[in-house]
Amino acid sequence: MEVIPRNPEAATEILPGVFKTPKVKTDALEVLELEIMPGAALEPHDMPCFVTFFAIEGTGTFTYGDRVVTVPAGDMVRANTGTERFWANRGTTKLRLLVVKSLGEK
Repeated sequence: MEVIPRNPEAATEILPGVFKTPKVKTDALEVLELEIMPGAALEPHDMPCFVTFFAIEGTGTFTYGDRVVTVPAGDMVRANTGTERFWANRGTTKLRLLVVKSLGEK
């Protein structure tokens, strides 16, 4: 067993107002936390694996291809490969997401 404490000091700013904190990475799985500040967004991108997002705090806008959904804290989104996606925070409080990448699942 391993307890992995929340460590906000380990966060790296990957884009203006977007912070990534790695949690766990194995050959099959990567878990990280994203914090997206109000007004910030990720760039559209695709992933070569399935990704599950759990909204921990705040409300985000998830764009997946042509679909745009609002995701409040407590909801999850699962995204397949082959479709561009991105998160945006159009709210007034930070958006925190737990991101689970299923690296072995294509």
